[in-house]
Amino acid sequence: MILNRTEVGTARATRPSTDSPRTNKGQTEEGAILLVVLWIALAMGLLGMSFSAAIRTEMNAARNVVDQKQAFYMARAGIAYAVYKILEARSAFSATQQQSEGNLDQIPEVLTGSLTLPLYNGVARIEVADESGKINLSAPMTETQLDLVYNLLIMVGVDPLHADVITDSILDWIDPDDFPSPNGAESDYYRSGETPYLAANGAFQVPEQLLLVRGVTPEIYYGKKGLSESGEKVDYYGLQNYFTTFAQGNRINANAAPLPVLSALPYLDEEMAMRIYDLREQGYIRDPSQLMREIPGLTSNIATLLTASPNTTIYGLTSVGQLDGSKVISRIRCVIQLEPRSPKGYSVLYWNESNTEI
Repeated sequence: MILNRTEVGTARATRPSTDSPRTNKGQTEEGAILLVVLWIALAMGLLGMSFSAAIRTEMNAARNVVDQKQAFYMARAGIAYAVYKILEARSAFSATQQQSEGNLDQIPEVLTGSLTLPLYNGVARIEVADESGKINLSAPMTETQLDLVYNLLIMVGVDPLHADVITDSILDWIDPDDFPSPNGAESDYYRSGETPYLAANGAFQVPEQLLLVRGVTPEIYYGKKGLSESGEKVDYYGLQNYFTTFAQGNRINANAAPLPVLSALPYLDEEMAMRIYDLREQGYIRDPSQLMREIPGLTSNIATLLTASPNTTIYGLTSVGQLDGSKVISRIRCVIQLEPRSPKGYSVLYWNESNTEI
């Protein structure tokens, strides 16, 4: 059948429209695809951030490893520098002694205290201590020396009950029996821990063995960082600064003892300890009798605890290496003994390079 133009227009006008449903369906599909794309983009972004954080962590770890290695060799350089300065001082001691023909007043002071070694991109700071001024854990312990240990624990901030536990446990650690003191501990106590071990029932071999003794925590042994009453950052010294196993005998050298050790001595009060400290700042203390002559109230009992030797041969060295702008610190602790007849002039009695802080 043939339609005219008017009929064709009418037929077109009356044809059902299908454009709107097709348009709505397409928009729905496009919205769903967009939502999936956004979720994928979000997941990829989170994955990228996580990957970036992991890479940054790895880079920081690698940088810390490099800094630690460099800081370690700076600390090694600090030890070598301190040994050189000690040998140089002792060489000056010998020359002065020969020139003065035995006049002890001319002997230069033993090198102790702080040294600083500036390096290309960092620094080494060294503490030099005379081991004869510390409490010797390798010597037999008397009741008086146990009182000294107890007093020292109080001096470094340990409360009295805790100090009783540590003092009795030190005695149990070195005595040959397995019967615990009232507040102490023997092998039965140490066997009950997560990592069982036995009490030594003998002298301490190295000062770090104190960490095995009941009541001695890393904070008590190594010291801790804190704030003073005025809010300033301070380092609280621990037992490692006051105990040794390398000194000779059980008497403490008045010319080398740190002030807390002097203040902890039985038969002394704080004023007497300060007086001894002031006397040695003015020059060497020659013998304990000099102390009794110059310090009123000091009894002869002090001679059982103190000696006065100007000629020490054993030094404890602590060297800390640090790069400029880095928080990584490498610390080396060692003890050397001077031996003039040996090729190097000294021997190493103890070496610990495991102390790294980040």
